[in-house]
Amino acid sequence: MRRQHLLAGARGQRPQRPRSLAIAAALAAFGLTAATVSPASADTAGGADEVLPPARASVAVIDDFPRDPGPWKDFDWAQRSRDYDAFLYDWTDRGPFTTITEDPAPLNMPAGSKSFRIPAYYGDTRVSRAEGQQESVAQISSVVGATLVGIDKSDQDGHDYVDMLRTFFHPDLGVALNTPDGSDSAPGSQSMWYTTTANVLYAMLGAQYPDATDMESIQRSIADKYYAMLVQLGGPAADLTMQDYDFAQMVPKAGIRNEGGDVAAGTAAILLWAHERFDDQKYLDGAVWAMDYLERSKNSLYYELLAMLAPYVAARLNAEAGTEYDVVQMFSQIRLGMERNVRPNWGIMGAQWDGHDVQGLSGSRTDLQGYAFAMNSFATPWLAATAKYDTRFADTVGLWMLNLYNAGRFFYADQMPASQLEDGDRFIGDPAHVIAYEGLRHRGPGHDTLVASSDVFDRSGGWGLNPETTNLGIYGASWVGWMGGTVRQTNVEKVLRTDLNALDMYADSYPTSLYYNPGTEDALVDVAVDGTRDLYDSARDRLLASGASGTAQVSIPAGSSVVLVQLPAGADRDSIGHEVVADGVGVRWDTDPQRDLALGASASASTGDAGAATDGDAETTWASSRADAQSLTVDLGSVRRVSEATLTWAAHPTGTVLVESSADRQSWSALGTASAPADGAFADAARDARWVRVSITGGGAGTQRLQSVEVRQRDLALGAAATVSSTANALNVAAHVTDGSDFTRWESATSDPQWVQLDLGRVTALGSARIEWEAAAAKAYRIEVSDDGATWRTAYQTTTADGGVDEIALTEGTEGRYLRLTGTQRLTQWSYSLYSLEAYAPASVPTTRTTEPALHVDATEVRAGGTVTVSGTGFDGEDRVRIELHSTPVEIGAADVDASGRFETQVVVPKDAATGSHELVAVGVATGQEARVALRVTAADPEPGGSGGTDGTGNGGAESSAAANGGPGSLASTGGDGVAGGIVAGVLALLAGAVLIAARRLRPSAENEPR
Repeated sequence: MRRQHLLAGARGQRPQRPRSLAIAAALAAFGLTAATVSPASADTAGGADEVLPPARASVAVIDDFPRDPGPWKDFDWAQRSRDYDAFLYDWTDRGPFTTITEDPAPLNMPAGSKSFRIPAYYGDTRVSRAEGQQESVAQISSVVGATLVGIDKSDQDGHDYVDMLRTFFHPDLGVALNTPDGSDSAPGSQSMWYTTTANVLYAMLGAQYPDATDMESIQRSIADKYYAMLVQLGGPAADLTMQDYDFAQMVPKAGIRNEGGDVAAGTAAILLWAHERFDDQKYLDGAVWAMDYLERSKNSLYYELLAMLAPYVAARLNAEAGTEYDVVQMFSQIRLGMERNVRPNWGIMGAQWDGHDVQGLSGSRTDLQGYAFAMNSFATPWLAATAKYDTRFADTVGLWMLNLYNAGRFFYADQMPASQLEDGDRFIGDPAHVIAYEGLRHRGPGHDTLVASSDVFDRSGGWGLNPETTNLGIYGASWVGWMGGTVRQTNVEKVLRTDLNALDMYADSYPTSLYYNPGTEDALVDVAVDGTRDLYDSARDRLLASGASGTAQVSIPAGSSVVLVQLPAGADRDSIGHEVVADGVGVRWDTDPQRDLALGASASASTGDAGAATDGDAETTWASSRADAQSLTVDLGSVRRVSEATLTWAAHPTGTVLVESSADRQSWSALGTASAPADGAFADAARDARWVRVSITGGGAGTQRLQSVEVRQRDLALGAAATVSSTANALNVAAHVTDGSDFTRWESATSDPQWVQLDLGRVTALGSARIEWEAAAAKAYRIEVSDDGATWRTAYQTTTADGGVDEIALTEGTEGRYLRLTGTQRLTQWSYSLYSLEAYAPASVPTTRTTEPALHVDATEVRAGGTVTVSGTGFDGEDRVRIELHSTPVEIGAADVDASGRFETQVVVPKDAATGSHELVAVGVATGQEARVALRVTAADPEPGGSGGTDGTGNGGAESSAAANGGPGSLASTGGDGVAGGIVAGVLALLAGAVLIAARRLRPSAENEPR
């Protein structure tokens, strides 16, 4: 089920008009022999333009992950997943090391049902000593993960493991829990991240096995309960700050921990998928409420695991439901590891440990100087589909998956030397090596180097573990399918393929994969084509090849990504608002913060079809009378930052045009005023606005036609490279100043002065700047510009700043390539800290027309009754002109003006026109524009003599028009008056025509002409 707008009351209530995109002819033939395609050789939707790099978002820390992680080794994660499943689901009795046993009387299931038990650790016998103690994080995850690599767990060796998982669903509560027991003493009890993880896993299971026993009712129950929880917690303002939630009483339990971030991300995923399954609007509303809780926070809410879903859910909601979540913030909540997090210093590893690049693994950044966990790390591909819905993050996802692909294998005994394994060489050659160690420690008791180990080794005294329990963590290893189903090696080392559909539940998508090339040279990657397909790169909106089959070789640009979509052969691509669809299925979404915010927005007007100005269709226009004052208002749907509105007219107004913006539709602020033609951009300092209004004064004639209104934020600093004088830590870094997020920030050392410098890429005219400070702001600072980064000019300075948001008008005439903000006195005792530094061009409006229309004729003299060709330039596009002969005005013709302001036509001078000097005048019917040209009229032919012309106009043939008109070189006499002069002129014209006809007949044929 596909929608352009899913949210109730979302923008775009007017149906979108498709805008066809050109699809190039086949660029290569694909068969048994591979053909090579590259983004540089492909088509573009707008024509054969230069291939530009795809838009790219910056996520600090992740951007600094190594491009060549080591020690490197290719690793087949899919095979490891299958080998793990075979070992885990082997019913052999191995004593305490048995991995699966029967649960003969499973809880929460009808009498006579059967289920199974899997321990949390290898050698752990607790599940066989107490009823209902098996955990969803070990058991449901293992079924979902195996399914991700192609194993049918509903019919494996005579077992229906999917049906057996119903023991985790508690009918009395309407949700799943981490254990069938569910008591306060059971593993994972009194913890909402455990409960929500169980329900997320069940939602995934429902997508994989939609027809399993009771699956429909279970999925509906889980979604209803989570929606009801959100309603109870405040609906649109739901506060998920909690440690646990009592689904029996429907009340939160505060506890001592805030697990709300994981709860929010997990709840949003459950409800988003439920909306896709059941087409119930309330589930989509609930998903938005849950994500809103995450976005309202200025701190990281990442507690354990489920926040990995946040970037993906945010990107998908932005693409499909028209929300505007800060995806950079969602990534940053995961990778941050600060003291003020809800779980201090929990995040992703960002360093090298003893020669091993462990960047991208997840866990505690400070415990044992770093402690990463297999479960948390293996779940990371949950975020991969972010790159499908927002290709600006393709490189971010690709680089993260590259590091995870390599570092994830460090959890396995057969991938590490015995000296870096808690159990030495015990499991290196043992079949159990397919079970990952629970964690990877930077330091540990008895170790001065990194070691694969677990909490069992030194932190499990009160867990009731038997002595045979090992450090191999089944609960974490069961998530290996997330890796195996998503990340694969290609024929080129370190160029990986990430399947963006694998973990994107209930998505209507064609095969979509991310190929990331970390190298410095382009890489030629083999792509297995599913049948016959067109290959499309959604990162660049380009068709790479048509009719591909067999194996294709696709060139992946150095240091960049291709998001490859395998379209049906011959699929029609269309653009509907900000979405590109192929045969009706979404394949690309424009989420650039500086895109046209008015595209698809609702609009109202004083008259006419206002929506035609925002529908993206160049062939539709908002038409209104020039005689009266007119206005059109665009509703952007929510308050947005706006600095520019661009008008494109099909027929220009004659009145003055005013463009304004408003955040409340009561108080309006001008973006600019312009006289005709008012075609182009109205730009001013950035402001917060929801409505943009175009007003036109009346008094003209005819109809004006507005083709489009485009509204944008043109932050010249967005994505600019930033350097700083200092940083307080490794997380609040320079890149945050220009990453477009209001969540991330730069923090300096606690001393004066401090500065941040931006490289805008070229010398640029600047009119204003906007600074958003954190509480640690500047009291005194200056803004400077430079062309070379060495010689600086002051554009603004103050000694009385008070923090918050500073909107700054720069000195008139300011321009430069480099922009520097220098704090000279702090407002507090702390550092300088700012969320963003934005820069905008000077205020401007479209240029008033400076060229006057002009009129031309093909002859300056014409006989009365003769024909003259008239052409004009510089008229208003698509107007109509009236052509008159003066001095006594008489209309003698008319013509339509084309879009470029030109026209050409032939007019006949009246036979009774007086001889002598006249003017031809062209007058714009709609605009009143006027142009003149001199024309001399000579006496008409007498009636008895006839014209003698070969074309019946009195002008002779085309080759003798000047002569027949009495112009220079004319064979006719134009000096005499009366009948004699007319007869002589007619005879001479006839003779001239006869001579030309004879000459044509004597001319050699083309075949006989000398060469």
